[in-house]
Formats: sequence, C-alpha cells, structure tokens
Amino acid sequence: MKRLILFAAAAALLTAPAALADPGQGKGHGKDKHYNSGPPGLSDKPYGMPPGQAKKMWRQGERLPRAYYVETRYVIVQPQRYRLAPPPPGYRWVLIEGDAYLVRRDNGLVAEVIANAIANLIR
Repeated sequence: MKRLILFAAAAALLTAPAALADPGQGKGHGKDKHYNSGPPGLSDKPYGMPPGQAKKMWRQGERLPRAYYVETRYVIVQPQRYRLAPPPPGYRWVLIEGDAYLVRRDNGLVAEVIANAIANLIR
C-alpha cells in the first residue's frame, strides 16, 4: 500500500511541470504571432503610437513626439533633395508620412510644415 501511494505521488510530481508548462490555447495564451507584442492596433505603429496619432499632421506651434525629432531615420539630412531651405541653427527638418516639419532640436516645437514634401520631388 505504501508503494502504491509513493508511486502515485512520484507520478503526480513528474507530470505536474509538463502540465504547467503548456498554458494551452485559451484566450491570451495562444501561439499566434501577436502574443506579447502589445495591443493589436498598436503593434505595427511606430513606437506603439495609437492609430490616429500615427497618421496625424501636426501644425505650426505644436510639439512632435520626441521619437520623431531624435531618431535619425526621420531626420532629413539633405534638405535640398526635397527642395527645402537649410534649417536655421537649432532646428532640423523631419520627414513623417511624406510631410516635412521644421522643428526645434531641443523640444520638438514645429516652426514650419510642408505638406506632401515627397510629392514636391516629382514637380
């Protein structure tokens, strides 16, 4: 009888970690590609911005999110390629969704907006 109880206890201990390791296909534990990637609407947006924010066009006097004027992939290094004037000291041109923004380097304040700067290349 003791052996039977010891065997049952050992079998329960050996199978318990395997049962806990696989959470199954329940809600929130699926094996899809979006698991732990954030909310579905924000996973594909730059820096997890809300969908409305990712397509927003800022106006003069507003501030851009820091990621846009600090990240080099948004900064326009050669403004003459887009027919833009060289930025004044302390400012830089930033290209977001085809629109060019002249922003202050220290706080992202928008000084000028050129809508459809990429379309201007064709003209």
